[in-house]
Amino acid sequence: MRGYGLPVGATAIVAAVIAVVEPGFYRPANLHVVMQQYAVLGLVTIGQVLVLLVSGIDLSVGAVMNAALIVIALMNHYNENLLLLSLVLCILLGAGVGVTNGLLVSLRDVPPFAATLGMTACVQGAILVYTLGIPAGNIPAALRPVALDGIGIVPYSLLICLAIGLIVVAFLSRGTYGRMIYAVGRSPEVARRVGISTTTVRVSAYTLCGIFAALAGIILSAYIGYVDPAIGGTYNLQSIAAAVVGGVSFVGGEGKPAGALIGALFLLALLNVTTLSSLNPFAQLIVQGVVMLVAVSLFHLVKRGSFA
Repeated sequence: MRGYGLPVGATAIVAAVIAVVEPGFYRPANLHVVMQQYAVLGLVTIGQVLVLLVSGIDLSVGAVMNAALIVIALMNHYNENLLLLSLVLCILLGAGVGVTNGLLVSLRDVPPFAATLGMTACVQGAILVYTLGIPAGNIPAALRPVALDGIGIVPYSLLICLAIGLIVVAFLSRGTYGRMIYAVGRSPEVARRVGISTTTVRVSAYTLCGIFAALAGIILSAYIGYVDPAIGGTYNLQSIAAAVVGGVSFVGGEGKPAGALIGALFLLALLNVTTLSSLNPFAQLIVQGVVMLVAVSLFHLVKRGSFA
């Protein structure tokens, strides 16, 4: 199947099955929750796509999201009127982590897996030192409407995610930056020969990934309304799975952000059904992990034409 046929078709099938086995999924209240969850996962996935396209991977997005929650709560503790400053600091933090990841990968030749995993340890370690592993702090009430309010049942957070997604799709499909991203992912050596700075492109991809992770953390904080120093950890695997299900290659230079966003919807629908079920919460984690592994494996095999 070409284009977005595979993720679109799979998502449509899942939607139809859910309507039969779990009709409560389509209640307006649950759809609002799904849209909010999708806004967070969608933003992280967009950033992960950029990194995957340049033959990288980012395992620090969850830590950046956690750090964003801590920064917002910390600033709110000192002064409730510092919301705008706290948001700027979150973005700068995400950008700083992304730049560091990109420089480690590009200039020091550190494998992306090792560089971003090490960065996760540093950021998450700092968070645990500060919080002692105990959830503490409050999210400003002024931030909550971003996730809880919207147009009808559509939260503002989803509109933000979709707007950013459209911008990234446009830049990658029609702009010079998109051509450089794909060129570096397909063959760094060829890209260098035609005058493309592979270091600049890679660092920019990791920087944007860090910024989008910080934005996702901001939106997540607006939704949950409290601080959990480890809540972002699941998004490392989920964002990668969504991208791969949407047709993005692990080896770089292949895939589209639009397909990854469809993959995120497919994945989120499956995960939400496990939440709506009566399964034990710990069993839900097992099911969710199995679902992600099976989904990614099947999509990868189908894409390669391993079976009809």
